[in-house]
Amino acid sequence: MKMIVEIENLTKTYTQGHEQILVLEDINLCLRPGEFISVVGPSGSGKSTLLNLIGLLDNVYSGSIKLFSRSVSSLDEEEKAKMRLENIGFVFQFDSLLEEFTVIENIEMPARILGKPDANFSKALLEKFGLLEIADKFPMDISGGEKQRAAVLRALRNGPSLLIADEPTGNLDRYNSKIVLEDLKKASFRGTSVIMVTHNEEAAKYAERIYHLSDGKLK
Repeated sequence: MKMIVEIENLTKTYTQGHEQILVLEDINLCLRPGEFISVVGPSGSGKSTLLNLIGLLDNVYSGSIKLFSRSVSSLDEEEKAKMRLENIGFVFQFDSLLEEFTVIENIEMPARILGKPDANFSKALLEKFGLLEIADKFPMDISGGEKQRAAVLRALRNGPSLLIADEPTGNLDRYNSKIVLEDLKKASFRGTSVIMVTHNEEAAKYAERIYHLSDGKLK
């Protein structure tokens, strides 16, 4: 079985003045197709740094990172941008929907960037997740939970093999958090691998495997 993510002996440090700050130390991690894993840790533990490295948003590290069986270190910036657009979806704590566009137009954005717009496909995606009724509404006219669910569908629009979720429920109440987590689980059932970082132990339980990150080490 081909792995979606393969990380071996990953170490990340930052330079602060004349001092080296160790953020991640000797991290090893694998993510299989369609698997949902979570990484739990307090603020400042390096969770977002780990996701930035996996999501090709940071390229300074030691060790090995492979995505879709390709070594990240062998990719140039154009190849990384293409991989992010075609194969990786991102969901963050804040939805970042564009207020001047409707929900369905926001979801279509990744496809438009790729040059493959298809409103009917986005409409079908909304229907699959029970959100068709908000398709033509603007972000200001829907709830915070609905905004975050729309952000999840935007991340799924181009059919990514990997979905990266950084504190996706950090801005939601318990009820809406549960719905968003169920959406992430549904995405993994449909074949998208999901890696989520969170400080919430309850949210982490929606994943198949739970890792804990502290003092730079993953356990």
